[in-house]
Amino acid sequence: MENREYNLEQDAERRLRLTAMIAVFSLTLIMMTLNASSLLMEASRDGREINPLFPWLSEGTSAFYILVLFFGLLWLERRFPIERGTWRRNLVVHAGAALVWSSLHILAMGLTREAIYPALLGWDYRFFSYPGPFEVFLYELRKDLVTYTLQLMTLTALRTIEWHRMEAAAARRDARETQRLTLKCGGRIMHLEAMNFLTAKAAGNYVEIEFQTGSHLARITLAELQNQLVEARVDAVRCHRSWLVNRAQIREIRPTGEGDVEITLDSGRQVPGSRRYRDQLKRAN
Repeated sequence: MENREYNLEQDAERRLRLTAMIAVFSLTLIMMTLNASSLLMEASRDGREINPLFPWLSEGTSAFYILVLFFGLLWLERRFPIERGTWRRNLVVHAGAALVWSSLHILAMGLTREAIYPALLGWDYRFFSYPGPFEVFLYELRKDLVTYTLQLMTLTALRTIEWHRMEAAAARRDARETQRLTLKCGGRIMHLEAMNFLTAKAAGNYVEIEFQTGSHLARITLAELQNQLVEARVDAVRCHRSWLVNRAQIREIRPTGEGDVEITLDSGRQVPGSRRYRDQLKRAN
């Protein structure tokens, strides 16, 4: 059991890293291309002569070190994620890390330009000379803080998605093995017998679920609930965009006009059915 959970966590972490790398690398390269081409277009518009290598070297040196430093952020975010319970403390860590990240980016970018510009452009270039080291640092820092924040937000969003995906997978696995549903109700996690399920109605970010033993308001989607029920071998069917019913509990399906239907359960409860889901309901009649 522990090995399975560990392997699932490692798989989720690999998916997160790969997706984040694709997203960040793609966005960085796109921004590099847009900025470099904009410099060329502005020079042409203003009638200025510009070495066509300059925009690509300028934007490329910045983009290269942004991508290199992203691997450091990957490592740091895994150890100090922005999540419930620790986000305040970890934000302080990232605030300090952002300053270090930016300092490394500025220093590496500046020294690289000073090294390659004379050879490739014929310029005696001094990155920190004008208008002054402090002004250069502040100018670049404000851009770097935006970049760091966007990358951290991307990782946080992807980690949240992977966490929900793992929770949903674990709930489906438990339903398959125990025939019980895993539901978040308020601050509690409840495990209820799937065979007692009657109906479910979407209510914003929640679902009102009726069992033979009572009703519960759970934070889950109808699709996730249906997946759990199917894994627990309960024949749950979508009858309406906002409703889910236990097919085994359907007593009667009666047309109401314009293609819609009214569904009566064995308990006497009536729920609406829409024309969109009539094909699924026909198999229950």
